[in-house]
Parts: sequence; structure tokens; C-alpha cells
Amino acid sequence: MPPSPAALVTKELILQKTGCKQLSDVEKLDLSDLGLETIDGDLFSQIPNLQDLNLSKNKLAAFPEHLGLCKLQVLDVSNNRMRSFLSLAQFQELQQVNIQDNPYTAADREQLTFLLPRLKSVDGETIQDSHRQYLKRVFGTSLEEKVEGLWEAQFKKLFRMSQSAGVQRLLQDQFIQTAKQKIQAGPASMEQLRDWRIETIASKLVAEQDLNTVKGEASMSSKRSHNDSSTNGASSDAVAPSKKPRNVTSNDDVTSAADNVSNDKTVRTRNARVQIEILPKTLGTTLAKKVMRKPATKRGSSSLTLYSKDSTADYEPSHILQCHSFKNNRDDMKTMVWKCVFEPDPDNTEKSTSIVATCGGESVCLLDCRTGKIVQKFSQPREDFFCVAWMTIPLDGKCEKMTNILVVGGKRGKIYLIHPQQNIWYAEHEAHRRDICSMVVYPDQPSWMYTGSYDKTIRLWDISPPKLPNYECRIRKLAEWSPPSIPLHMLLFPDRNLLLAACRSGCFSFMLNHKEDDWKKTYTTEFTFPKVEKCTEDGEEVETEFMDNMTLISSEVIASKLVGHGCIYLWNLPPTLKRCAKIKVKGPRSLKVQPVAQLEWSKTFLDYIYFKMWPGYDVLVCGDDVGNTWMYDVSKFLTRKWPEDTPVPPAQKLLWPDCTWNGTRLSKESDDDEVSTVVSSSSSMSELKLPSVNDIAISSRGDYIVGVTDCNLVFVWRKNKPV
Repeated sequence: MPPSPAALVTKELILQKTGCKQLSDVEKLDLSDLGLETIDGDLFSQIPNLQDLNLSKNKLAAFPEHLGLCKLQVLDVSNNRMRSFLSLAQFQELQQVNIQDNPYTAADREQLTFLLPRLKSVDGETIQDSHRQYLKRVFGTSLEEKVEGLWEAQFKKLFRMSQSAGVQRLLQDQFIQTAKQKIQAGPASMEQLRDWRIETIASKLVAEQDLNTVKGEASMSSKRSHNDSSTNGASSDAVAPSKKPRNVTSNDDVTSAADNVSNDKTVRTRNARVQIEILPKTLGTTLAKKVMRKPATKRGSSSLTLYSKDSTADYEPSHILQCHSFKNNRDDMKTMVWKCVFEPDPDNTEKSTSIVATCGGESVCLLDCRTGKIVQKFSQPREDFFCVAWMTIPLDGKCEKMTNILVVGGKRGKIYLIHPQQNIWYAEHEAHRRDICSMVVYPDQPSWMYTGSYDKTIRLWDISPPKLPNYECRIRKLAEWSPPSIPLHMLLFPDRNLLLAACRSGCFSFMLNHKEDDWKKTYTTEFTFPKVEKCTEDGEEVETEFMDNMTLISSEVIASKLVGHGCIYLWNLPPTLKRCAKIKVKGPRSLKVQPVAQLEWSKTFLDYIYFKMWPGYDVLVCGDDVGNTWMYDVSKFLTRKWPEDTPVPPAQKLLWPDCTWNGTRLSKESDDDEVSTVVSSSSSMSELKLPSVNDIAISSRGDYIVGVTDCNLVFVWRKNKPV
């Protein structure tokens, strides 16, 4: 069923709600609880006399700039999805604002107090004049003088000497980071406000130099350019999963931006050359951000390069981010990012939002695909996160209001609960003795979570909704199963009372039996797939029964991938179980799977490469060991049978964008090259593997594809708008 269109505000609706004859007469407007996702700036600019605006209980994630409401005094945007309120600075006459029930922090409230000179109250709390004067004194002229002094003493001359836009951007980043480290202002509780002011002041100083600096944020339409080729591979020190180490050459020394004057950050396609500007980062480092087309040139200087086999491809790269760095080290290209999953719309879980959660290393990040910004980041020292999932449950046990809870797990065997809407990490629970490597929510009971671990157990947990205001939560174990090897992925079939587990030694099924005290802890059936000859890679024997991923194509068809088979199998569960019923044996049974199709995929023997599709959107996406994104239209496999021995090619293949970072360039001479090379500014060369796409996700309408890699990079592909 196609998603229902978002509500729209029209001129007729405004006049109907206010009883006015023309928009210029409207002074008070109530647009609450309409399900609004966007605001028409052109329409609101026609209401110049508006003084009181109520936009509460909608789905607004951002507030448009330049609305022209110069007389607005009262604004209510409570109970929305807004994570930034800087755009409210355009309403200089604003006196009362309500931002409750949005995912904001205390720094956002202080920002509003600082930006709006006439503001009297926030969320009903009166702003004291003494507090406003304190903010103006500490974070106003005094802080400006400190930042300007650092600029004049250490960075202004470097900016004048540099001619490369890429180097100027690196210098700006270094300037901002140095200012944050050396300049003190206000108490520690206002650190976020101080950092924001430093970024604002520093950006203004840089812009005044009339350099090639991008001002503000680029629009999404300007970030289009590219379509494919290579980047950086890396190894991980994580205990689990045990992905084979990759051969990597990287620069471990922190290079000063002043020493990189010769490095140019550029992007090229085969038909044109485009310029990549590195914009100021939020919580992550954006490697590819704003795109401006330039005439085609010959292949030459060190650059960020993208290639495309087809200029009419449906997707273009939008952003590449480095956001899971250990201790925020921007030279970290070794941290593995393991999983990514789009956030479901809490009001309609059949749809996704533009927010995607990623996990790897010590951190969990929330990325907004529309802007390429890391809107939230949660960290846990000495943890290494391997899996993440969303639970949509009633807040405080009340069914009227649903909310999304983020559940993450990693090497310490704990599950952590996060409520992103309120920016709260509110609970943790020791679930297993070893690393948690998989988790899935029970479809018929959204508070039930299944977890799989390296201790070779699958456990079912009942996670109660948090009780406000203290976020009290109860987590209790309901059941446990014992697969023969590590469970890497699970599928649930409540109507068949069946749990399916993809394990290192194959695929196994278990009976759920939630209501029975003596449930069967061991598997009942083993599903075997076409045999592949035992092979060796680098002299090592490869496990060809190793199933590292599976997902549902429909309620009956399953996609499964085994390491070293070079394809993704599609098979039908009901006919397979029907044959199983005819086998009269005691104990576990072994059943051969007859695939309905084989999807052509990489011949790699690298494990822990996951694939996904959004239920209802019939496109399966999968990464590989050299950064490519494979896309399959699986709708046709639901209605007819394809020959088992005829691999079906992907509908589209997006090649990895080639990146330049810290003076090192990755390149492939052609699409057929198996070995990529690194060409640094010092002309040294060494072999380097392209990144492995550990996991990948697609949004509910296919607007965005997000992948995470083994070299601390997260990439976003954006769907082209139809011409």
C-alpha cells in the first residue's frame, strides 16, 4: 500500500481557519495537529502581519529560513521532530516560544536566549534579565575578542598564503578545533553554547578574507554529482565479529593543515569535473559535501574522484562521512562501522524517516540523510557496538503516543536503550556473557527483543516502555535457545511459531513456544543449500556453510547469503516446510533448500557483509568487499520461478566513490582493476584494498541508500528526482 501524502497548508485552509478575507489580515494562526512535515515558505511570506503561530503536534523536522514574519511574537512548535532552532533567529520580535517535546538540549534554550533580544519566556519559563546579560557578556564581545586574537596570531597569515580551496577548508577546521581547545568561556554546562559561538565567530572571520569558502549549508540539490569507484579499507581490533584483517596502508600521524598546502579536494565524473568542499563538521567529519560542476578536464592531480558507467543512473552520491572516530581522531580510518538501519515513522511504521542509525566502535550516530549532518551521537567508552535496532513502543505505557527507542549491543554483552527524541541514554542490561552480534524485534509484540550472541545463545527479552519522568524500565528474560554455532541473523514467523537463525555453520529453525515453560532449546531443522567445493583463500580453508545474512523478501520468500557462494539465494519457505513434514525422524531434521532464484553477487570470501530491503519496497540492496552497492528488483521473483543455475544480474550496480583524505588519494585505472593504489602528495605508492561495505539500508520509498564500511566511513546515495 503506497504511503499517504503529507498534509499541505493552502491559502484556502488558512483563510478558513482564521475567517479572514485575505492573508495580509491574518494575525493569529493555529495549524496544530495536522501532520505537517514541511512549511511552504512562499505561502507564509504572504502573511506579513502574523503575530501568533501555533505549529504544535506536527512532524516538522526543520524550520524554513526567510519566512518574512517580521511581526511574529508568539510561536509554538512543541511536539515536533526539530533538532535545531537556529532558524528562529529570523524572528527578532519573538517574545514567547514553546519547543517542548522536541529532541533538543539545554544549549538550544541558551542559543534562543542569546539570539532573540526580545524573548521573554521559553516553554513557559521566564528569562531573567540578569541571565541574558550574563550570556551577552560571556559569549558576546568577550568571546569574539578571544577568537579573533587566535585568528590573527596563528591562522590569518596561513589563509592568505594558501591558494587551494581544500587547504583553506582544512585550515578553517583546524582553526575551529584549536579555538575550542584553548579558549575558555562560561561553565562546563554551557560547553555546547560556547562551541556553537566559536564556530559562528570563526566562520565569519574566514568569510571576511574573501576566500573560496562555502558559507552556510549547501542545499541538497547542490550536492549532486557523482556515481562510483573506490576508497579506503581497514582492519579492526574488535574481538568479534572476526572479519579477516585487510591489508591497509594509512597515515597514522596527524598531519598539520598548514603542511597540506598542495592537496586539492576535487571530484570528477567521466563527463565532468566537480569541486568538493569540506564543510564544518558537526559530530562527524563530512568528506563529500557541496558540489559545483566545472568543465571536464584530464585526469590529473590528487583528488576525490567518482566514476559512473551510466550517466542516467537513478542514484548519485550525496554525502560521505567519518563519524565513528576513536576519541574524535579525524585520522582514524580503522574503526569498523558495522550496522545501519533507518528509523521507522512512529505514527506509521510502514514508512521510514530520513534518519538512519549507525553503530561502530564506541559510538552510535543518528544521520539525517537530507542534510548529511550527524544530528545526535551517543558514546560508551570501552564498548564496541556491533548491532542496532529500533523499537516503536507507547511512551510511558500509553498507546495514544508512540515513540522510537534505539536498542544497541556490542562486545560487552550488554543491551543499551536510548530515547533519541529526548536525547537520553536511559538503561543498560547485561544480556549475554559474550558479544551481541544480532537483534530483531518480534513483529506481534513490539516490546519483545531477540538477541543473538557469540556465547551461542538466542534470548528473548521483554523491554517495558520507560516510565516518565525518571525513565524507569524493566527488562526480563522470557526464553532462550541454543543454536549449534554463532547466530548472526534471525527471522521470525509468528504464524508458523518459527524462529529462523543464520549461523556460522548454516541455517537452523527453532520452535518459538513462548507460552510453554519447557520450550525446546535446540534446533528442530537444518536447512542445507547447494554445495560449493571447499576452497582456499590465502592458504586457508573457507567455511562454505557459513551463512552471514538473510532477510524476508515477502511473507514467504527468503533471501540468504553464504560466504564463498558468489550469489544470494531466494527460496520459498512454505514448500520447504511442507517437504519437512514428510520426514519421519526423531530429533533434528536436515532439509535441502531448492532456490527459486540465484542473484548474482561478488565472488568474495569476506564474511559479515549484510544486505537489506524495506518491507513493501521491492528493492534488495547489498554491499561487497570493494565498496560497490548491488541493487536487485525482487518483485518479479514473487510471481514466477527462475532456473536455479541461472544467476540473475543486479538491476543496477553503484560503484564506490574514490576519496582523497589527509593527502592520500585512492584510485583505480579502470573499472576492471582488482587492485587499487594509493597515490600520496609525496608520490609514494602502496597497495590498498577498497573498503568493505559491512551493512547497507534503503529508505521506505527508496529515496536514500546508506552504507557503512570497515574504514570508518558512512556513505549516502540519493535518488535522482524524475525529470
